[in-house]
Amino acid sequence: MTVQTDIGKLIVGEGERDAIHIAVAPVVCGDSPLSAGMRIGFKEDGKVGRLPQEVIGIVDPFLTESVYPGDKFFMFLLPNTITSLRHNWTHPAFEVEAPPQPTKSASEQWMQAWAVQHMSEDYYGDDYEKKRSPEVAYAAAIEAGHTHSIGPYESAREYIDDEWWAHWEAITGERGDRENYFSCAC
Repeated sequence: MTVQTDIGKLIVGEGERDAIHIAVAPVVCGDSPLSAGMRIGFKEDGKVGRLPQEVIGIVDPFLTESVYPGDKFFMFLLPNTITSLRHNWTHPAFEVEAPPQPTKSASEQWMQAWAVQHMSEDYYGDDYEKKRSPEVAYAAAIEAGHTHSIGPYESAREYIDDEWWAHWEAITGERGDRENYFSCAC
């Protein structure tokens, strides 16, 4: 069981203490008052409120007072819905400026450096001090874009963001499925 992916579900078994990432966004209250923890989403006017077409989060559950129309507050997004995480997250309901598209050559260099930094430990080898070759780490990084799995490299998923996808797309010539959730396979 991983605590991060089990948030919003009843605990099966013992459970464990952990710290988790929760995506938050500053939003403006729409036409009716809201309470802490209330399920909300965007309305047609771009403000948030109850009973939207799609619930994407909750009112800051730590607030000790109600939120009134025009008030700005933090919306906590539902677990496992953001599409990248680097403390500057993306979510399908929020517009993101598209970064400039890199060249294939520049992207290959960028991805090779990224792979060496984030996916080169030899977790399953006989010698734990040994590193994977840069070529093997690079191949694993490219494969991650297809499988949405980063093997035992749990911390690497924190660095798979729009920049990572832009380089992956320039290398492969494919459109990345940025809305899929990355996981480790450990």
